[in-house]
Amino acid sequence: MSNLENLVQRIIDEAKEKADLIIDEANKAKEEIIASKEQEAMENKKRIIERAKREADLARERIISGAELKVRNEKLLAKQKVLDRVFALAKERLRALEEDKYISYLKNVIKGLNLKGDEVLVVPEHMKETVKRQGIALKVSEDETVESGFLIKDKGVVLNYTFDSLVEHYRNEMETEIAQELFKE
Repeated sequence: MSNLENLVQRIIDEAKEKADLIIDEANKAKEEIIASKEQEAMENKKRIIERAKREADLARERIISGAELKVRNEKLLAKQKVLDRVFALAKERLRALEEDKYISYLKNVIKGLNLKGDEVLVVPEHMKETVKRQGIALKVSEDETVESGFLIKDKGVVLNYTFDSLVEHYRNEMETEIAQELFKE
């Protein structure tokens, strides 16, 4: 039986060796798989961090761009308010035009027009008597007035020379020029 025991022992030893080899190979495979998965995880981590950085950069650029746009719009709004104020001041100054300057303006405009003489002149209330004394060939309206400037009416046709109307008419032409002068950068 000793041979049998030796044979059994040898089979057991060979089985242990094979088991140890299988375990070693399994451990090596396990280590390779772990190393491979760690490498894959590191690459994924790197990609995720890079993508997050790109997204953060894009978000920062969008925020900065949005803030710059908001600032630009606020500056434009402020400039528009200044321009509105400039034109409002121009209207106020024209409304407060001295009598002699108003009469000079009125006469110059009328002189340049081809009028028949039966038109009606509508002027500000405080200028009616002054205009009547000037001997202008047009009848001054008794019941109508304007805030500033004047109107010339003739059978449904109205020539509007009110200062508000004239300022608004020339505003588009003058706005760019005035803005350039006011906001030199």
